[in-house]
Amino acid sequence: MAKEENWTENFTKRAIEEYKKFVYLCCILPKGASPSEIVDKVWHMHLIYTQNYWEEFCPNILQQKLHHHPSKGGPNEKEKHENWFLETLKNYEEIFQEKVPGEIWLNLAENKRYEKTGKSWLKILSFISVVFILSSCSDVMGNLLSIIFILIPIIFLFVSFISWIINKNEEYKSPNKKDKGGGFGSCGGSSSCSSSSGSSCGSSCGGGCGGCGGCGGS
Repeated sequence: MAKEENWTENFTKRAIEEYKKFVYLCCILPKGASPSEIVDKVWHMHLIYTQNYWEEFCPNILQQKLHHHPSKGGPNEKEKHENWFLETLKNYEEIFQEKVPGEIWLNLAENKRYEKTGKSWLKILSFISVVFILSSCSDVMGNLLSIIFILIPIIFLFVSFISWIINKNEEYKSPNKKDKGGGFGSCGGSSSCSSSSGSSCGSSCGGGCGGCGGCGGS
């Protein structure tokens, strides 16, 4: 799991622990639960190991079946799953008496990475501005710095745009697009799961995997 998703060992362990909590919520909540993208990656990977999932995990640990179905797609389904996810976060905090880990449930780590990149560029631009002001007395140097000062923001915007396109392509290439769970792991945009006791859940698809642990419910 860590190697496939390029996660650290510590982050992978935490993701698996959150997957266990997600499964527990699926078992005890009447409407089930909706996983985050990270948790969904772990779930998908677990589904790949069909023998362990269906012959050991579900009957012996969960004592019920927990299915992962594709959604029908469309605006209504998207809104439904977004509300479902918010409800899951609320139930998580009420049941486990703690805040959800932002890096796993809210993708805060990725947001911080982009925020850090933006601040770095801001520092660079500020430095160039100071140099430009101090060197403006020289016509040649002033003209050269003027060109550099104009080009830097353009290059920054271009790189940001390319990064955005690459990130979008990575989303579309997500392993969730493939049938990775014996008929249960494939999905398009949003996904859902259901158990034999009537619980169900939906999510935005991710990809990837891990092991899992215990939960109750029959």
